[in-house]
Amino acid sequence: MDGMADSRRHFRKFLRSALVLGVTGVLVFTGVVFGTLEYWAWKELEVLKAREQARLQLTRWLLTQAFDHAANDVQAFARMPATRSYNRTRSAEDKARLEQSFRVQLGQKHTYSQLRFIGLDGAEKVRLDRLYNRVLVTPEHQLQVKSGRYYVAGARALAEGELYVSPLDLNVENGAVDVPYLPTVRFSVPVTDPDSGHRGLVVLNVGGELLLDTFRFSMTTRHQAFLLNSGGHILHGPDESRSWGFMFDLPPAFANDYPRAWAGMQQVDSGSVLVDAGLFLFDTVYPLERIAALPAPGSASASADSYFWKTVTFVPASQLPMTDFYRQPWLMAGYSAGAVGLFLLIVYFCFTRFRRQQLRREIARQATRFQDISSVLGEGLIVMDTAGVVTYVNPEAEQVLGWRADELVNLRGHELFHAHDDKSDCRVLAVMGSGQMYRSMQEMFRCKDGRTIPVSLNAAPLVNDAGVEGVVVSFQDFSEIQAYQEEIRQLAFQDTLTGLPNRRVLDERLRQACALSERHGWSLALMFLDLDHFKEVNDTYGHDAGDLLLKEIASRMIGCLRKADTVARMGGDEFIILLPEIASPDDAERVATKILNAVAQPVYLPEGEARVGVSIGIVVAHGYGVTAEQMMERADTAMYEAKRAGRNRYYVEK
Repeated sequence: MDGMADSRRHFRKFLRSALVLGVTGVLVFTGVVFGTLEYWAWKELEVLKAREQARLQLTRWLLTQAFDHAANDVQAFARMPATRSYNRTRSAEDKARLEQSFRVQLGQKHTYSQLRFIGLDGAEKVRLDRLYNRVLVTPEHQLQVKSGRYYVAGARALAEGELYVSPLDLNVENGAVDVPYLPTVRFSVPVTDPDSGHRGLVVLNVGGELLLDTFRFSMTTRHQAFLLNSGGHILHGPDESRSWGFMFDLPPAFANDYPRAWAGMQQVDSGSVLVDAGLFLFDTVYPLERIAALPAPGSASASADSYFWKTVTFVPASQLPMTDFYRQPWLMAGYSAGAVGLFLLIVYFCFTRFRRQQLRREIARQATRFQDISSVLGEGLIVMDTAGVVTYVNPEAEQVLGWRADELVNLRGHELFHAHDDKSDCRVLAVMGSGQMYRSMQEMFRCKDGRTIPVSLNAAPLVNDAGVEGVVVSFQDFSEIQAYQEEIRQLAFQDTLTGLPNRRVLDERLRQACALSERHGWSLALMFLDLDHFKEVNDTYGHDAGDLLLKEIASRMIGCLRKADTVARMGGDEFIILLPEIASPDDAERVATKILNAVAQPVYLPEGEARVGVSIGIVVAHGYGVTAEQMMERADTAMYEAKRAGRNRYYVEK
């Protein structure tokens, strides 16, 4: 009876405490809500402005960076020995060297679309274009005269070392705007040879889509975004049909649509303009501000400040934060729900406070119990109760996972650090029901810094006299062993020098191709390739140079093949190519011709220029009776026939 009376007394005390705290909380909530509604309206507007201004500033920095990189690159291209040599001699040999140098530079810079050398008369001398991720040299008869283009006239007036940058506009070929539109910025640098007096221009076309993609990515927002030039024309906006009007002598679309906003934007570099239509937030981008020795477009004496864009975010009036809260039924309903929820939350807090105190006492007891055990272990140790809540971790677990013990205790360990695909299926916690120990070498744990690490894990139920009270998990970091296993796997299937598949991979793919040929009647071809004069490269420049040459040749071979084809290095300077499905032997011969041409191109090594050839033996098989071993032998024999016939050619076994 005394126990029941004491229980009722504590229950009445709990009700009084919960009621007083609940009513007080609701009254405070009411005063705070209705006293701060209009403040939050103003605050939301300021947050909106700050967020969009930060986005605009980031966009300005990204666009400026893109210009800075391109300016440095085109000046470097103009200083290359190949550029200087060709400007001096204008010979066919130096032109070939310049084309190769331009090819290398354009191949490495995927954001550039065109690189040219133009004479002072405006005639293109060397031109390379990037199309569909390939660098193409323009034939002599397709070169154009650009004397009438503004970027040629502007660059001709510059002194050595100065740089001309065109506005962002659309590419023009043969006097007409390219369709589809190709936004472009051109960087021009004059090149002068003091001995011969020859002058020329190095012109780099930077794909404007890069700048526009940068703008689109940085300005990803639910609000409308505009990129404007200094005349109020739209370079990019919600309606693409209104962009690039200046290329067709149309009036500035943005300045005409929003004259008050445009007038305000011209007064300062950044800020906001509120008009009837909504709120405009803007910033000014000066792409050339970090580039030295740089006359601005149109005049060698103008400053880089005359070259600018406006980045603009437009928030329609309907999307601006509202201040008339008191007439909004949804807000009053939300307040009522909040008041009731707060009252219930306070009652729940009062109830759970006592439960938390009990839990803390239990955690302390469990920590004491396992402290002596875990202190001598070289493995991480985690103890969880029946609900999966962490009650104890040892120092080794803290070190491996990066969390302190006080950060993990009272949290659900499975959801926090166990990186499991199916959260509803945790075998670690399931041991409490099965009573069986669980072992795994393929579990993943999530560290505090977000990394996931592989672990070897043992989980066993924790049992006392009353039954199962939790689970004990011991684990070890398995990262180094797993990385070592992956390295071994890569070495088993890859050539360490070129990164090509090795003989083991080739044999498997060849057997598959032979089986498919027999099953479906497809033709396949096998090519045995041996480099000619490779030993001379090793003897002349050394084995390190020979390794660089092998890597370059391997890359060229890959460029001549389809995705379904396989090129493997057999060792030394021998390669094998598998064409698993071809229509006729002519297909294999066409591939061989491409490889002969690709390999024949000079390889520019740090020690000097090297040239090699390649002898190719080809065998074509079809249908029943095709075996991998026979094809390898026949292809090898055909390669030696190509060697005997004079090298640097292919031989097809008949």
